[in-house]
Amino acid sequence: MAADDEGRALKLAINQSAFRASNERLRRAAASHRFEARQRVPFVCECADPHCREIVMLRVEEYEHIRAHPTWFLLVAGHEDDEPIHERIVDAESGYAVVEKIGAAGREAARLHSRRSGTAQDGAGAEGLEPPTYGFGDEPRSA
Repeated sequence: MAADDEGRALKLAINQSAFRASNERLRRAAASHRFEARQRVPFVCECADPHCREIVMLRVEEYEHIRAHPTWFLLVAGHEDDEPIHERIVDAESGYAVVEKIGAAGREAARLHSRRSGTAQDGAGAEGLEPPTYGFGDEPRSA
C-alpha cells in the first residue's frame, strides 16, 4: 500500500472513530434516560465525511451488535467510501449500512476502539474537529 493510501486510510479511521465516540455518548444517554428496548435512539452517521450530521434511528441492541466489532461502523445508506479499498459492506438495511474497515484503516479503527481497554479513545482531534454532540430533543450542534 502506498504511503498516500495508508495516510488516507488512517485519516478515514480516525474521522469515523470520532463519530463512533459521539454515538457511545448517545447510547449512554439513552440508558440513563431508561429508553425501552423497543424504542429507537438517534445515532449519528459514522461515515468518513467530517461534516456529516445525518441520523440513523436504531434500537440500542442493534447499535450494540455493530459496536461489538471494533472495525464496524454505522452509516446512512449511500455514505460508503467511494474507494472500497478501505472498507467493505457488511450489511445494508432500510436506510443504513454497516461497513467494516479493512487494511490499515481496520487496524487503526481497532486501535481506537474504546471498549477494548475500557478507556475513552474517542478520536478527538480528527482533522482538528471535536466529535459532534447531540442532546435528546436538541438539534445537532458542534461540540
